[in-house]
Amino acid sequence: MEESVTRALVIGGGSIGSRHASVLMDLGHNVAFVSRRNNLDALTFPSLQHALGEFTPGYVVIATESSMHEAAVADLRALDYTGVLLIEKPMLVDAATLDAAPFARIGVGFNLRFHPVIAGLKSLLASTRVLTVEVYAGQHLSGWRPSRPVAEQYSSVRARGGGVLRDLSHEFDYLGFLLGHCEGVFARGGRLGTITIDSDDAWGIVARYERSPLATIQLNYFDRNTRRRIVINTTESTIEADLVASTLRVDDRVEQLPTDRDLTYRAMHRAMLDGSDVSFATVEQAADTDHLVRMIERSAITNSWVESL
Repeated sequence: MEESVTRALVIGGGSIGSRHASVLMDLGHNVAFVSRRNNLDALTFPSLQHALGEFTPGYVVIATESSMHEAAVADLRALDYTGVLLIEKPMLVDAATLDAAPFARIGVGFNLRFHPVIAGLKSLLASTRVLTVEVYAGQHLSGWRPSRPVAEQYSSVRARGGGVLRDLSHEFDYLGFLLGHCEGVFARGGRLGTITIDSDDAWGIVARYERSPLATIQLNYFDRNTRRRIVINTTESTIEADLVASTLRVDDRVEQLPTDRDLTYRAMHRAMLDGSDVSFATVEQAADTDHLVRMIERSAITNSWVESL
């Protein structure tokens, strides 16, 4: 079915904003930016007020630094924007504020839930008992945005919303998507190396989920061989999922699932714009993820098991 053309406005012209814009343009939408940059591949406005007045978008993507998400939402509300809104992860916006917002639909940019491997896992786990889960996600920070020195990246600075715990919060989103609510955590981590300015770079977490009594999660900015994998033991089988290689192994059977670099972004934007596909991360789900991140930080500070804040 042919997609209708939408005016899509991307707030933020950095690497993730440019990626959203590129995907939306490939989908046939009319795209513009709000950014201080003057070298972007689309019409660029110096302010949100100019963009809303002159471009009149029906879809807005907030792709600024994490610490600026709340201000961007406040500006959209003040300027009476009422269209569809996608906020990049982590959300870091008060859920109560968004619940009262006039936007037609709100989603949060946890695109990995659209990965075919995660979809395959969702299906496999639907009718089986999960015993243990092991998650590992690591990539050296120097490979995240190769065109910029690590010290200049927001990921390196805590006050700008950086740190591996929030950068890799995808893992907490898809675990919730697969296993339900996280019931408690014990965590160790923080800034263990010197790769960042002052943000956290590695974590080891033990958690209990509704559908799994034992999940272990390791996140880091150190791995020079990018890895994103999940190993799950159920009462019936052992499942190994590799999101980088896009493979799903059940016992001795391996399936290669077709994907490409932008597949998850295309699927997420289509779900946001279509409205009938509710697979995108909701405000409530993203707020749960933000809450879990704070629980993890609290556990590390108190050296204790944390079930709530």
